[in-house]
Amino acid sequence: MIKKNIKVYHLFWLIAVIILLIGLFDPDSTLDINVHDTYFVIANLHVAIALFIFYFFNGFGYWSVEKVLKKQLQKYLTLIHTTILIGSFVIYWLVILYSKLFLSNPSFPLFDGSLIINITLAYEFLLIAFVGLPIYIINLLIGIFKTK
Repeated sequence: MIKKNIKVYHLFWLIAVIILLIGLFDPDSTLDINVHDTYFVIANLHVAIALFIFYFFNGFGYWSVEKVLKKQLQKYLTLIHTTILIGSFVIYWLVILYSKLFLSNPSFPLFDGSLIINITLAYEFLLIAFVGLPIYIINLLIGIFKTK
């Protein structure tokens, strides 16, 4: 019996495809960001494409170090980075599901749970930008320059 191992880059590529499919599911919806007196309106499809590229290149970085350069990465750094990025994706969708099921009130349609979704998105962005990406870069650099 052949045992197949799921590598970390497979997970990132799987999440990238899921994000792209979610973006293609409802391409007409938008993401509205209010900064002081300015509204930034971005199509969800564009956000999905950007996230697809981000997750795809994370997987590509792991694949290139492991398969092309034949180097080993630090397992703990890989685990922390993967947990932060894939965990943030799962938590974000759980918060959306929670807000749709429990926070939406048909008698008061102005409160739809978007505040908790936006707060979650902001915290996840900060976590990914200031913890996840530096760990990823450090892990790749250690893997590339480490000698046997």
